Amino acid sequence: MSLKKKNSLFGTFAFRLTLWYAILFILSLIIIFFISYKILAADLVHVVDRELLAATDKIDLEFHKEGLTQVKLDIREGIEEEGTNRVFYRMVNSDLNIVVTSDPLKWPCLNFPVLSQWASMATGGRANFHTLSPNDRPYKIRIFTRAVDDGKYVVQIGKPMKDEEELAKMYSKVFLGSVFILLLCGIILSWIEAQKAMKGVKRVTTTARNIGQDGIDHRVELGHEGEEIEDLAETFNHMLDRIEQLMMGLKDVTNNIAHDLRTPLTRIRGLAESTLREKDVEGYQESIGTIVEECDRLNGMINTMLEIAEVDAGLKKPEQISIDIVALAHQGYEIFLPVAQDKGIILEFNGPSHPVMVLANASRLQRVIANLLDNAIKFTEPKGSINFEIKEAQNEAIILVKDTGIGIASKDQSRIFEKFYRVESSRSTPGHGLGLSFVKSMVSSMGGSITVDSFLDKGTTFTINIPLKSL
Repeated sequence: MSLKKKNSLFGTFAFRLTLWYAILFILSLIIIFFISYKILAADLVHVVDRELLAATDKIDLEFHKEGLTQVKLDIREGIEEEGTNRVFYRMVNSDLNIVVTSDPLKWPCLNFPVLSQWASMATGGRANFHTLSPNDRPYKIRIFTRAVDDGKYVVQIGKPMKDEEELAKMYSKVFLGSVFILLLCGIILSWIEAQKAMKGVKRVTTTARNIGQDGIDHRVELGHEGEEIEDLAETFNHMLDRIEQLMMGLKDVTNNIAHDLRTPLTRIRGLAESTLREKDVEGYQESIGTIVEECDRLNGMINTMLEIAEVDAGLKKPEQISIDIVALAHQGYEIFLPVAQDKGIILEFNGPSHPVMVLANASRLQRVIANLLDNAIKFTEPKGSINFEIKEAQNEAIILVKDTGIGIASKDQSRIFEKFYRVESSRSTPGHGLGLSFVKSMVSSMGGSITVDSFLDKGTTFTINIPLKSL
């Protein structure tokens, strides 16, 4: 399956991110414009209403000071000063008879019966504001109606909202122009940021392509596009490190298998050839028995290798249950005690009197203990001793296997857990070099760890730490 290079701009994540950002930005600005425009329009109306209210307050005050005649004169002067088309005045008495008014011919857009209805409402003490949208004028008219002189008269003042509406239109133009500039800048900046963020992803893609062509030694260079991209690059590099380790391990295992299988296969072939030359039944039986033993040894080695590989790769996760490690260790001690006694070795077991519970797989833990005890007995001379002990410390169960055997050189201690590795002094001893590798893999699968402390000709101590079962 090949990796294709796609050059379509519209199919890139950077373009889609920029597009969605632009859409979101436009929608946000539309909402902001709508709300701000409504607030501005309402404020402009309030400004006009305050002017109209102040004008009627002035008229009401003059009624009390100067009387009707002076009020009529002031209204006429106000009409002339403001201009007949810029302000509308109308005053009626309580019977809705006109006392003074602007020229109706100058205000054909006003519905005078409706004005009379509003005046009637005001005589009842209900001052009211109304907005008219006449067909013959491009601007709205704001009308305020209220009673003055203790309800004897009703004054109606109207003002065209030309200035206010022009201000609102100017605001719309300025806002929309600003929106266009901000949108353009936002798109450019979002495109730059999207491209910057995608640089890390492109580096991962380039590295993946290079790995497919040149090998797994390539790594993604870390940049400064943000924590998420850096985490992606670091995780990808960590994955590559792990794959490389697994491949190197596979290579080592393959080499070791080739080396370790050659000897038994050569021996089996030699036995088979010699069996063909045998003439008596006993010779046949002895040779075939040896061949069966060698086949069993090979089968055991292969099964162990497969189990280690499955555990290390996380492919095989057997069920883990609550186990009393003290009881399990004591069973192992009873099994290996006769073997140790036959060799003249003192094997002692010490453990707590109470159960120590861990979460583990019983069969694996039994094989771990068996491997350690078998190695201790195998490499301890007669009259030596082995101390097998279970301890409990904080949140861990500790397994100690301490012997007085031949020991392990310091240069070999870091490699004894490698598959098929055998120290020089143990090559004459039966085995295939997988026991300690198996122990380390099984202990790791239980969340534990194993360490070794050894001195030549003085003995070796293996220490296993396994987490206690949480309550």
